[in-house]
Amino acid sequence: MGEAILPSIRELAVLQQATQMILSRMDVETVLHQILLIVRNYFSASKAAVFLVDPASHTLYCQAQNGYDPTVFRRRLPIDKNSIPGFAAFTRAPFYVPNFDSVTHLRVLDSELQSEVALPFLARERVIGVLDVGSSKPDAFPGSVTGLLSVFASQAAVAIENSRLHSTELRRMRQIELLNLIARSAAAASDTQQFFTTLAELISDTLENTAVAIVLTKAAASLHMPAFAGGEEPPMERLTASRRDGILAEALRKRTACVVEDLPSRRDWPAVFPNMGSEMGIPLISMGEVMGAVVLGNAEPGYFTAENRSLAQAAADMSATAARNLELADELTRVANLDSLTGLYNQRYFHHAIAREIPRARRHHKEFGIVALDLTRFREVNAALGLEKGDAVLRGLAQGLQSCLRSNDVLCRYVGDRFCVLLPEVQAAGVAAVCVKLREALANRQVEFGSGARALTAAWASAQFPADAEKEAELVKVLFGRLDQAKQQAAAAGA
Repeated sequence: MGEAILPSIRELAVLQQATQMILSRMDVETVLHQILLIVRNYFSASKAAVFLVDPASHTLYCQAQNGYDPTVFRRRLPIDKNSIPGFAAFTRAPFYVPNFDSVTHLRVLDSELQSEVALPFLARERVIGVLDVGSSKPDAFPGSVTGLLSVFASQAAVAIENSRLHSTELRRMRQIELLNLIARSAAAASDTQQFFTTLAELISDTLENTAVAIVLTKAAASLHMPAFAGGEEPPMERLTASRRDGILAEALRKRTACVVEDLPSRRDWPAVFPNMGSEMGIPLISMGEVMGAVVLGNAEPGYFTAENRSLAQAAADMSATAARNLELADELTRVANLDSLTGLYNQRYFHHAIAREIPRARRHHKEFGIVALDLTRFREVNAALGLEKGDAVLRGLAQGLQSCLRSNDVLCRYVGDRFCVLLPEVQAAGVAAVCVKLREALANRQVEFGSGARALTAAWASAQFPADAEKEAELVKVLFGRLDQAKQQAAAAGA
């Protein structure tokens, strides 16, 4: 009796020593690799696969395999009695088919298999996966081998659960780190465009080798992509097709994260990024409103695991709130900096623009000029035409002056009938040339009085950085000092 038991004890001892390797590992992928290695070397099995449970879909998905066709990775097996791994997960007990000649109703992972055994991974009385081992020989796993595999599977389940718990902690740390980076980026961003650019890069860096596109839906049929990272910019036609029938349509309609795990098998699917294996779309929702979505693509099928989905979802949720706050801040800033009558920038923004331009001009060793004009006797226009028509004259004048300037010039209605202009990177001669254009535009503004049309006139002044002053307050003081002198000279001349 003792001699009969000794071989089993030896086998258990050797197997226990082998399982110590996987129990000491903390990375899930390393643990699964070690499991397959032990199955191949210790049990001489040429075909083995580890399936893990997806609780959301109540299915098994292959996370690691050895010897099978790579397409096994793309299969989802229901937890039922129609496949050997599914049967083991369903019954929570080992399931062995010694010869497939006598079994025809079960799905087979590989047509070359003659026998197959599946053993559930049980952790705290929960099925977390299945170890499936197959052979091209019939009855390759008799009772003694199946018993040893069961012992090994119980140890492997502990290792998988431990590594998952460790991965969960790492994932939480990654989430916290990513969310902190997003929060800091939102705080540092000067506008939503800068924030979205940083966000796309952060997500792409966190989920390695993943292409990212941020798509905003400003209107039902309008798409705007403020940022992308990790690959080539997807053309608008791909975004439009995805918005109609693809991942964008699903994510926006369902208002939750949506995944396509095997793009190569879905040839008619309008993927946002070309040549990808899997794709995920996560809606950006803030205060109940869908702003758009984050679309991610990876070359590997099945890349977006529950861990990656959770990470991306957390990033999208925080990003939507941050982006909405930035939009509101942008709108408040815009309203605070604009003149409500003319739509030009106001006095507050003029001073801010000069203060911002000074350090830039110093850094690049550039000059810039500022110009002020004060309309002559505009009160007479208001008195003759009425305030409403006088306001219309000011709006028309604002448009006429703006048409003479470059896109980076800053035209402001300073107060009343006084206008100011900031001219970046313009020397004194250039400022004089701009003033000529502005005077011509002003002269072309004819105001109809009862006695006939009258051209608008103004007092003019300019100042130059750094020739006239190197600080914002001093430069503006020089400008308005010269403008007051010009007004006095015009009044003395009877203009």
